[in-house]
Amino acid sequence: MNKHTAHTANRSAVRAAARTTASAATVAVAATLALGGCTADPIPPTVDRPLVRADDVQSISLGIEDVTDNEQDWDAVRERLDAAHANMVTLASGRVEFVAFDWEAHPEAVADEGTDHLAVAIDELAAGPGDEPRLVDILIDALIPKWISEDPSVGGVAEDGSVSKYTPSATAIHDGPVGDRYLELVEELARRYQPDQITFTELKFDDETFGKDDSALYRQMTGEADWPRRDDGSIDQSAPEIGEWRSQVLADLLDRASAVLDDVAADTGKRTKLGMDTLINWDDPTAGVPDSGLSYPVLVEHADRLVLWGYLGIGNHTPRELEDVLAALERSGMPMEKFIVSVGIWDHGEADGTISPKLMAAGVRAADTHGITSVNVTPYTLMTPEHWSALSEVWTTLPATLPAPSPSEGSP
Repeated sequence: MNKHTAHTANRSAVRAAARTTASAATVAVAATLALGGCTADPIPPTVDRPLVRADDVQSISLGIEDVTDNEQDWDAVRERLDAAHANMVTLASGRVEFVAFDWEAHPEAVADEGTDHLAVAIDELAAGPGDEPRLVDILIDALIPKWISEDPSVGGVAEDGSVSKYTPSATAIHDGPVGDRYLELVEELARRYQPDQITFTELKFDDETFGKDDSALYRQMTGEADWPRRDDGSIDQSAPEIGEWRSQVLADLLDRASAVLDDVAADTGKRTKLGMDTLINWDDPTAGVPDSGLSYPVLVEHADRLVLWGYLGIGNHTPRELEDVLAALERSGMPMEKFIVSVGIWDHGEADGTISPKLMAAGVRAADTHGITSVNVTPYTLMTPEHWSALSEVWTTLPATLPAPSPSEGSP
């Protein structure tokens, strides 16, 4: 059997195993409970892989539509990643209400019963040319539209009393069931797939943190008697105190998630890093976006990585502007090694919905400046052959990956 045939056979075996893992685990748990009613042992990992690190990261993101595509041509995906010299892949796991694997604790959230799409994607993509390992980042989308539609009490509330369709309240995250479910998913992903990183996306606030529960939480956390108010009695939503409070709510969640990852590492010897997607403040980069709970000075102390949304086509920004943002962060003394710059190729003003390959390439070059060592391009599904060709002219070599240190050795 030649190497290609062996790899194909192995992937077929993994696909079959991924489709039966959940049912086998359910049987095992049921049997254990039947024999004496004891708590079942933890389910073994679906993917047993060594963690790796890299001094330089070149990453591509696959959305949930790519990961759960039963007709996905994984050979073609792998060939594109190889040609672009990508040494990390970011895979969407879904939301807590819609996941790409059989989640025994929450079967109502399973996207495609009987198929572990994440296990298949990791098996297909976690190794590059010459079996050089790729880093694996698993993305959690924090939006919960279905949950809010079924239980509006977990939704954020605006000053006028309207309930958000997508975003949970600060209380539901900080002290409530939504935050607890996020942590359940973090633990499930860390134990099952042993990824190098787990990253929250869309974990931010809009203007819906003014319900009665959030008002009480604000008073409790800040010691204030009331919201900051304008002369007419309305809430001063731009007051810095509100932005700092929102950022602390998210920082506290990140601390809880880090503790979960520490607990998993104590069992597995593998410490997954914690990432957090953040908006860019193009006018005042070093502040982050506190109104959304995304204060960089706060969050950088609570996450292993902050992923900056360098989305040029949304807001009509230029590569020079992106480079200016990074220069400002560097001048401020921010730890640049903790940032990943994600170059998004969306452009809602164009007929095909994407920025040009030339602009994407310029954005990637701009992202790799001022101490940034990790750059991501997203999303895979919108990239044309011309985008791939342009990217391969920027990323001309494959950065080396190295074994990650054990938790006892600390971070590199």
